[in-house]
Amino acid sequence: MTQAVGALPPRWRLRDPNAHQNGIPRYPPIVATVLAARGITTRQQAEAFYRPHLLPDHDPLLLPGMADAVQRVARAIQDRELIALYGDFDVDGITSIAILHEALTALGAHTTPYIPDRFTEGYGLNFGAIRTLAHAGATLLVTADCGISSVAEVAYANELGLDVIILDHHTVPDVLPDALAAVNPKRIDSPYPFDELAACGVAYRFLQVLHDHLGHPFDDTNFIDLAALGTVVDVAPLIDENRRIVTRGLEVMRKGGLRPGLAALARTSGVTPERFTSETLGFALGPRMNAAGRLAHATIALHLLLEQDHRRAFALAQELDTLNRERQRQTEAATRLAEELLGPADAPLLFVATDQIPPGIVGLVASRLAERRNRPAIVLSRGPEESRASARSVPGFDIVAAIRHEKHLLVRHGGHRAAAGFTVRNEHLDELRERLTATAAASLGTEPPRRIIDIDAETPLSALDGLEVKGLMRFEPTGQGNRKPILLSRGVRLLQAKPVGADGSHLRLTVRHGQITWRGIAFRQAAADLDAELDIVYSLQPDFTGQGVELEVLDLAPTATNRPLER
Repeated sequence: MTQAVGALPPRWRLRDPNAHQNGIPRYPPIVATVLAARGITTRQQAEAFYRPHLLPDHDPLLLPGMADAVQRVARAIQDRELIALYGDFDVDGITSIAILHEALTALGAHTTPYIPDRFTEGYGLNFGAIRTLAHAGATLLVTADCGISSVAEVAYANELGLDVIILDHHTVPDVLPDALAAVNPKRIDSPYPFDELAACGVAYRFLQVLHDHLGHPFDDTNFIDLAALGTVVDVAPLIDENRRIVTRGLEVMRKGGLRPGLAALARTSGVTPERFTSETLGFALGPRMNAAGRLAHATIALHLLLEQDHRRAFALAQELDTLNRERQRQTEAATRLAEELLGPADAPLLFVATDQIPPGIVGLVASRLAERRNRPAIVLSRGPEESRASARSVPGFDIVAAIRHEKHLLVRHGGHRAAAGFTVRNEHLDELRERLTATAAASLGTEPPRRIIDIDAETPLSALDGLEVKGLMRFEPTGQGNRKPILLSRGVRLLQAKPVGADGSHLRLTVRHGQITWRGIAFRQAAADLDAELDIVYSLQPDFTGQGVELEVLDLAPTATNRPLER
């Protein structure tokens, strides 16, 4: 990871100093230690972790508003009402709308999908779109991945004769919209035992209940792929029910159950279905789909998911690939500009407002800044009168709570603890910057931050035998909430190191310990301090052939520096 100018090296911290004492007996020792570091200390817990289909199945009727939503949609299907499906322009919203459209249409519903334009309409429900849908004859409006903060917009829909059902997962405001049903696991009155579903997960559970209500069998192979894709790309924690959804979705996709659109995306990105992992969804398919809404219109991605003709699907996938390459170019240029505007100063909160960064990539730039400087970052695309912002946070700072505290300065806002967005009038920018910076300073302090790498276990590299590797690779699907196991090995002999990548910023390594030689890749660490013997912090990943395993080196230091492992 690229560090900011003057940044100190990351701190290495042992996730659980007692994990090695609490491991499951007769398990491979490294695997047992890593499981214990994640709180898994019994065989029963390990069985549920490795086989998430064994986890208890939560009752979706516990989600508040679910029963009312199902009854209203069932009546709309019976009466042949026009159901408007309104989704966000990111992958979670697009997959939610695709799931709902396909399933409801198969049940005999009359639906019209609607994805707003990021540039002319912005995030969430808007009055113009509601008016358009009402004039088209819609009598029921179902939102997905948006709507929970749209108090005025829902009231307007009601005035036009639209019933509104909200399927959302964003942080719930103090006042709920006056919708017929607001299905959201984060509602404070929700008895549902898992509150981290993505919107596509909420839509998936809604359809299960609807099929049961109508007496139709629910074949999840038709929709679980999209639920898995949206869950991963939206960075929902891959634990509990989300782990079950993603595991099941990947199984279906690997066994050849790819819809034409995803097959075309896989072909375009150079990944074969049998090698699909959560990283494939998050870093190969997801960015290409998101590029549509960032640079053009998200309906391109929606049409791709719904397309049944393989030739047309491939043409759409190529269009998305072209957009994604342009998105990458714009993001690199915008990040350089943002770094220049910030300069070397290290404020408690990074705040960049400029008319030179397009609104479609402000979130990506904010994410890069937060990653590089380990500070919450807000990047605004400044317009003539208003600015649209995306915010990304760091552990320990609730960015959406900080933004919500300043709602009197904002036109609209919403999001999660780690990622949020808002629109603000330009005359309030200076005051907003000062207030948010003060909040971050009070929470995080003003000292230069140091990134922390939480390590699951320290072990000699030579101790990684076949059983250990197999057990560690079975932590898939990995991602937010279930990171890849991270190990520390000291005294590793460096055999070879060379810069790789288009800009030479990555480091290809060959290392040895005992009789075992490993290949590895250290992303964005070509300038790292190297020596004959290294201490390395790493995870395991499939190699480029898909048949073997290599090291993904997250950080390294010469053994002679004896960098401490904090406990």
